[in-house]
Amino acid sequence: MDLDEALRGRRSIREFLSRDIPESLVRQLIEAATFAPSAKNGQQWRFTVLAGDAKKKLTDCFRHELRLLCKRIGEENMGSAFGSCGIMEKAPVVIMVWNAGEMGWETEKHSVAAAIQNMLLKAYSLGLGSLWIGDIFFTVEALEQHLQKPWKLLAAVALGYPTHIPKGPWDGKPRKSVDEIAEFLS
Repeated sequence: MDLDEALRGRRSIREFLSRDIPESLVRQLIEAATFAPSAKNGQQWRFTVLAGDAKKKLTDCFRHELRLLCKRIGEENMGSAFGSCGIMEKAPVVIMVWNAGEMGWETEKHSVAAAIQNMLLKAYSLGLGSLWIGDIFFTVEALEQHLQKPWKLLAAVALGYPTHIPKGPWDGKPRKSVDEIAEFLS
């Protein structure tokens, strides 16, 4: 698969087959992540790969904390958080993505985001579906405490074999043209 095909074909996948993913494929995704650019070559990314009981314990914690938060702020303020939790529950693998950067620079977060994008593209090239999940921020402190890592949690990635691959963006909106999003100055 060439790069343009991967860039244009990758989609956010929200429904997965209940089929295990070989660890060797997950390792390929993480290796792809390590080739992202990083602030001062700090390679700030860290990954916790969860499947089976470990994933269930994490998603149980997430759902429990979401319910507590919902009581305080109301369901109308929860966005897609419960839906994201459901996707994580059904995905065969969830990868929690951390920022281990010690300097506290904003660019360390950017480095981890670049690593995530590499993982998503590699997943697509291997026939896997993925979803970058930011809704973990509703309960980030509880999830960090649950996993007991010394780093800052930045995202979750749900991973599995897709039930289907959408032909275009999920909302039917075409991508904006270069002329709509960029200006060129001389």
